[in-house]
Amino acid sequence: MKKIEQKIDEAFTDTFLLPREKAVTDFLVDVLSSKYKFREDDKKIEVISLYYYASSPLSALFALPNYEYYSTDKTVQIAELHLKEHSLEDYSPMDVQELCKKVLDENAIDYSAYLDEDGQLDYANYWENQFGLESDFLMSSWKNVKEKTQSKMLGFLESSDGESGMFDLDNNYVIPFDVDLDEYLQSHGFIIEKEGW
Repeated sequence: MKKIEQKIDEAFTDTFLLPREKAVTDFLVDVLSSKYKFREDDKKIEVISLYYYASSPLSALFALPNYEYYSTDKTVQIAELHLKEHSLEDYSPMDVQELCKKVLDENAIDYSAYLDEDGQLDYANYWENQFGLESDFLMSSWKNVKEKTQSKMLGFLESSDGESGMFDLDNNYVIPFDVDLDEYLQSHGFIIEKEGW
């Protein structure tokens, strides 16, 4: 089954991730190059939050100052990327299901045991890598853009519903819910002054 998982990973990457790479990269370049004016004042933003839409991670991305450090009421702009605006339609669970069926068919694998009473394929029984591939794609894009722009900005990836925790984009690390962000950054040698509320 490992080999099939790998083939589905490759098909998913080729079909859904790579076509979005340029749009995501260009967006992150604009964010890290300060194209977006997040605030009216000239306060330098050192920590940013990158949010993905929880139910469809690569349909929309939002970047804004991290509110652990910056006052919410001073934000005047949020950077937004809607991939539909780049002629990239959202992919649904049905699209992923069809991709899985195609790979299974190409490899002559009988998946009838994984069909429900409506004939829908429950790919969670043998392939659960979708979110990992999507988050790795975003973290890899961030790292590549940081190298390209030489930006010192720190970034944290979060879902719109806050359910998936927080990822340190610079270190590919999931920050546990019970860890304070300030303490986490200090442990990595970053002392960032919080804005007075």
